[in-house]
Amino acid sequence: MPKPKKIRKRKSFMFSSRHYSMTSIISFAMGVCSLAGLIGAILMSFGAKGNPPVHLGGVGLFAMIGNITGVIAAMNSLNERDIFRWVSYSALGLNMTGMALWTLMVFWGL
Repeated sequence: MPKPKKIRKRKSFMFSSRHYSMTSIISFAMGVCSLAGLIGAILMSFGAKGNPPVHLGGVGLFAMIGNITGVIAAMNSLNERDIFRWVSYSALGLNMTGMALWTLMVFWGL
């Protein structure tokens, strides 16, 4: 009786359909813009020796609205299937950090 043939496992490649979610990219961009506005507002305030221009309040208001929108967009992107989740989580972290820093600046008057 001959020896049974050894079954060889066929080499195969698995391709995934993962992609970057557009809402997470938008949320990430909102977080970056908010933090850039925060840094710009701080630099303008220091440049004016503590007497910043009035329009910086509008920058803070729109940055906070952008952060809230960014958090909502990041949470919605986490519900999508087959996406790279690290972008959503980093966008969520950026927007939460931006909200916390703007809130601290408003309440403490930094």
